[in-house]
Amino acid sequence: MIFLSKKRENLEEIKEELVKLIDDCEEPVYKVVFYSLDEVKEIMDKIVERWERQGRQGRPIDYATPDEIKKLLKIAKRLVSKTPSEIVSEYRELFTSY
Repeated sequence: MIFLSKKRENLEEIKEELVKLIDDCEEPVYKVVFYSLDEVKEIMDKIVERWERQGRQGRPIDYATPDEIKKLLKIAKRLVSKTPSEIVSEYRELFTSY
């Protein structure tokens, strides 16, 4: 049982790290790009569907599988490793399509 609780704790830490990197980030460019990426949208659609089936209890991220959370964190870390200007340059189409 200790192994399972440790694993669960690590998953919670990963969720919190993801939230801090994207949702709590003061630089909106990261959040805009993150949630605009097709891979993220695909994963989030599945997560939100599960969350809605459960009556929107808790946070959507609480309904993500461990693999989904790890994929989202990997994407988030890749994004925040770049400066906002690098992000805008790389994903220019997201900022010029309006």
